[in-house]
Amino acid sequence: MLPTSIMRSPAMVQRVLKSFHTEGGYDGLVLPGLKVIDSEEGRVRAEFTVEKQHLNRLKSVHGGLLATVVDVGGSLALASKGMYATGVSTDINISYISGAKEGDVITVDCRCNKLGKTLAFTTVELSSNGRLVALGRHNKFVAQAYAHPNNEIGGKKV
Repeated sequence: MLPTSIMRSPAMVQRVLKSFHTEGGYDGLVLPGLKVIDSEEGRVRAEFTVEKQHLNRLKSVHGGLLATVVDVGGSLALASKGMYATGVSTDINISYISGAKEGDVITVDCRCNKLGKTLAFTTVELSSNGRLVALGRHNKFVAQAYAHPNNEIGGKKV
């Protein structure tokens, strides 16, 4: 169900990112250097530096890593709407535009396009050195996520 009021705060985005880093699992393993640099309702900007372990055999950033960034970025966009529990992925896609090398800083622009009763739709743009690196879309099933006690949803549901 949709919340009637949401207390949106950059602190929620930081809490969700911290949980990605500290709760164990894949995200914290491959993206420990991901940092939020700005957030507002429905939008988060983050960045990370491409490290050696992020590269493919041709010394360019690995597409699988960028797909993981789209996954995490979509979740952070939902966190900016007050969601601590950010649902489960229903589909994710990514278009690779250009490469990035070790040492490049990749900026991640995450947007929540719609947060509905059951589904959420997000887009994530990755860029480096003034070039678009990748475009991603990440959709999530959120109906059960609304019940999580750590959400900032004001307690009332429609």
